[in-house]
Amino acid sequence: MDSGKNDSNEIFDVVVIGGGAAGMLAAGSAAERGARVRLLERNARLGRKLGITGDGRCNLTNTGERDEFIRSFGANGKFLYRAFAEFSNRDLVAFFNEQGVATKEETGGRIFPASDRAESVIGALARYMKKHGVAVRMSSRAERIVVDAASEAIAGVTVENGEAIIETRNVILATGGLSYPATGSTGDGYTMAKALGHTIVPPRPALVPLETTESFVRNLQGLSLEGVAVTVTSGRKKIASESGDMIFTHYGVSGPVILSLSGIVVERLDRKESVTVSINLKPALDRAGLEELLIGEFAGAGGKHIGPVIRGLVPKALVPVLLKAGGISEEKRCSQITSAERKLLAGLLADFRLTVKRPRPIAEAIVTRGGIDLKEVDPRTMESKKVKGLYFCGEMLDIDGGTGGYNLQAAFSTARLAAANVLTSRP
Repeated sequence: MDSGKNDSNEIFDVVVIGGGAAGMLAAGSAAERGARVRLLERNARLGRKLGITGDGRCNLTNTGERDEFIRSFGANGKFLYRAFAEFSNRDLVAFFNEQGVATKEETGGRIFPASDRAESVIGALARYMKKHGVAVRMSSRAERIVVDAASEAIAGVTVENGEAIIETRNVILATGGLSYPATGSTGDGYTMAKALGHTIVPPRPALVPLETTESFVRNLQGLSLEGVAVTVTSGRKKIASESGDMIFTHYGVSGPVILSLSGIVVERLDRKESVTVSINLKPALDRAGLEELLIGEFAGAGGKHIGPVIRGLVPKALVPVLLKAGGISEEKRCSQITSAERKLLAGLLADFRLTVKRPRPIAEAIVTRGGIDLKEVDPRTMESKKVKGLYFCGEMLDIDGGTGGYNLQAAFSTARLAAANVLTSRP
């Protein structure tokens, strides 16, 4: 790393703005190909957001096939075909192995560093950049991308303190979205891109916890449910369903399955639609099977109170909530439960509903949905269709996938693709 005080005397082939996952790999990859690279990072250290991903363990990628990755990004997934083809999940694992980072596979095909430490990934990327001579400048917030009025070509980048322009003909924007702003993702890249004529699809939260209207969730705070099936309903229409783990919070619900479904929930809420989430607490059984289960439990319990019997089927904290929803006293004896009450309880076990009020703020989202309009970016190169020599990668783009390593893979793949093309598009 260097201080960068002599930037006014140097001309760089490319300036990378942003020292996160995408920015570091883009800078190192471009330098490895022979480019003179300056990386600007507004923070005092590299990879701050990368350091907290996967609860600090850094879920690098997933073992899934390419089509699975594409599907994870929904309607915009097709934009990533070339990026994933040029730098796949297997390529990424091989790259980090070459940098001295051993990896391991966990449930759901998730790939983590064997160290369980995101710092090992950050360190490997920092060493990669240093090895290939990237000039890294910390605590430097890029302010503006300068375009020559006559040629309409990039001329350089200015930094916040008003120093002389850093001369370059190519810029890779890798400043991230708006999630976790304390890590430096404050939308700077959107501002710079918009000033150059780019359209910004309104940023909104993705992979984000959900707030619900029901007050009883506060009594369930901290309760985790494993292997439940969650269905999102808008109006009377079921729009998405996934199985997995979730957790109740003081404001609503979170956890992997909720985060995966949150993107489509936010879309529907943006349309002013009412949205509910239905939790199937016993997905292995259909309604008839649930009724048979309850018949057997109640018959065996006889004159016992229903509360302790239901505690054998669901977590203790859920018992009073379910029984209250069914209008049944915990003191009622199993032998007194009517057929209608039994059917109602079976229905609640299969379809425990919560009404979504809103997502948590974008600052709490794992990733940002929205960003640079993909119609204005060449998916074969990641270059802007509006400004020659301007490239985008990572979360800045209007792409967001599900949980499981998909988003980091997209960041790395788009970064690698941008770096591979940055010196070939301009004479």
